[in-house]
Amino acid sequence: MRLLCLTLAFLALPVLGSAQRVKLNKGKPASRKYLSSVNYRDVRGKIIIPVEIEGKTYSFLFDTGAPNLITKELSDKISSRPLNMINVRDANDSSRKLEVISIPSLSIGSAQFEDTPTIVNDADSNFILGCFGVDGIIGSNMVRNSVVHIDSEKKILSVSNDPEHFNVSGLEAIELSLSNGQSSPYMWIGLKGEGKAAEYVLFDTGMQGFYDMSLDNYGKLKEMGAFSESESGRGTKSIGLFDSSESRTHYRVTIPQIDIGAFDFRNVKTVTMSADRSRIGSEILNYGKVTIDYKNSELYFEPFEEPRDLSEKSLGFSPTIRDGEIIVGIVWSDELPDKLNYGDKILSVNDRKIDEEDPCEFVSQPSPFDSDEVYTIRFLDEETNEEFELQMRKE
Repeated sequence: MRLLCLTLAFLALPVLGSAQRVKLNKGKPASRKYLSSVNYRDVRGKIIIPVEIEGKTYSFLFDTGAPNLITKELSDKISSRPLNMINVRDANDSSRKLEVISIPSLSIGSAQFEDTPTIVNDADSNFILGCFGVDGIIGSNMVRNSVVHIDSEKKILSVSNDPEHFNVSGLEAIELSLSNGQSSPYMWIGLKGEGKAAEYVLFDTGMQGFYDMSLDNYGKLKEMGAFSESESGRGTKSIGLFDSSESRTHYRVTIPQIDIGAFDFRNVKTVTMSADRSRIGSEILNYGKVTIDYKNSELYFEPFEEPRDLSEKSLGFSPTIRDGEIIVGIVWSDELPDKLNYGDKILSVNDRKIDEEDPCEFVSQPSPFDSDEVYTIRFLDEETNEEFELQMRKE
């Protein structure tokens, strides 16, 4: 159940100062013609692929919403050429100045890429990367001249120079726009409630979940009647590469219909996020094959079956992580605020002792909230330091 999981997204667009002239959109494939396929692992909506550097295989996330990035540990092991420093902001708008290097050669299967600018992450910001056991991120800047095909049924990611390798000629193309800084793909979607709206969104495979609504767009979409139900709560929802988002008022909404190209998805429930653009995330891969044709700025969606009804039940609160502890992130239910508050620690869910687990288990392992049963949840009040217990059911 997506709404009871942490929302994890990584890098947004880099923030370039006037003195910084680092171009991430550089480097190229080693061959003019290529087709390579690799098996990937799906870990809580993250696409993890094998990547070869200097004869050794490493694990990387494939993230269309980010540029290439590697851990400091990996950068110390491989050959590279320093480029410059760059100010980078993550998906929650937290920013840091990080080093950018050029990697001479990197391969996805038999497809080799040369001289790709790659950000080196701070050693103390590897919590999320470490939870997924990865050494870095393959981003849109490296594959900006390629075609990427993702088949979630077979768990295969393919990269090629030619979209016809993936039989897209009979499919309707969805127009993309690639960002200037790192070639992340954007597209228009339709939202339908009592009214209609069009929204310009990031196609972000680094984001688990189907759709996240930008808090900046919430008011405009509400005025246009794009969604039917709305609840509010104050707290934090998501974790980026550097930090969790700041506490603020968020909204949980239900959108009766989202149109992506010629395909509609119904009863989409989501929570607003602190970002300037809404996002379509990796959950769309559950419903069909996706081909991202960066070369021609087009996306193709080939559905597995219909209907695509995303209805789901949810609890009266959303969890998050703060300072290595699993806490209450946002309280939604009107009946809960007197009992439950932002910051209260989650001690246990039924027989699972959450406070004794490594926080990484909560991020990368199946959620304790993945069923529709009644939950007995034990909390620790942040203010009084007293324990209390609630019985809760998804509604």
